[in-house]
Amino acid sequence: MKRTFREYKIQRTCIKSFKDYASYKKYLREDFHSRCAYCNLLDSKITTPFEADHMIPREAFDGKRDELETLYENLVYACKKCNMAKGSQYKGDIRRNVVENEYFYDPVKVDYNDIFYRDDTGSICSEDEKGRDMISRLKLYRPIHNMAWLCEMLEKTLKKLEQQLSKEGVESERGKLLSQAKSELQEYYILCQNVFVANYNSKKYEWSKPMPASVAE
Repeated sequence: MKRTFREYKIQRTCIKSFKDYASYKKYLREDFHSRCAYCNLLDSKITTPFEADHMIPREAFDGKRDELETLYENLVYACKKCNMAKGSQYKGDIRRNVVENEYFYDPVKVDYNDIFYRDDTGSICSEDEKGRDMISRLKLYRPIHNMAWLCEMLEKTLKKLEQQLSKEGVESERGKLLSQAKSELQEYYILCQNVFVANYNSKKYEWSKPMPASVAE
C-alpha cells in the first residue's frame, strides 16, 4: 500500500533580508510546517535542533555566487541527519543564474508526493529514478526514518482512540476495552518515542519490549 508522503504544501513567505542565513530559520520553520524538507520529520519530535540547509552548498558557490549564502530561495528547513547526509553534494552549472541542484528536487517547487511515498513499514520509497537516487544520497533508507513514521502513526492512532473513547464513555463495555487499548498503546508509544530520540543521537539502541500484537496487526 502506498501512503502519502506528506500532508502539506510548502510556500515561501519570507520577504526579509538578513546578513546571517541562520536568522531565516524561524521563517523556514513556518514555511516548511516545522518539518524536514527531505524526510518529513516533525522538529518537535527530537531534541536535536533543525538546521537551515543550502540547496546549492557553500562549497559550490563560495567565491562564485556568494549571494547564495543568505538568499532565502537557496535555504530549506532540514533535520540534522538529512543535512549531514546531503553535505556538499552538488551537480549543475554554478554560473547559471538559477537556484538549482540537479541531484535533488527542490521541495518548494516540486510536490514530493509526486516523487515519494511510504510503504506499510514506513519506508520512504520512489518509483522515480531521481527520487531513488535522492533516497540513496540522503540516506532516507535508514531505519530511523521508519521509526519516526511509526511514532507519528502511533500518536495519530492514540488521538483517534481518545476521540472514540469520549463518545463511548469509560463505563461501557466498549469503553473499557478502548481504555485498555489506549493505555497499552500509550505505553508502547512512549517506548518507541524514547528509543527514537535516543537512536537519533546514537547508533546504539535496543528494544526492551516486543511490539504488542494489536499494533503489529
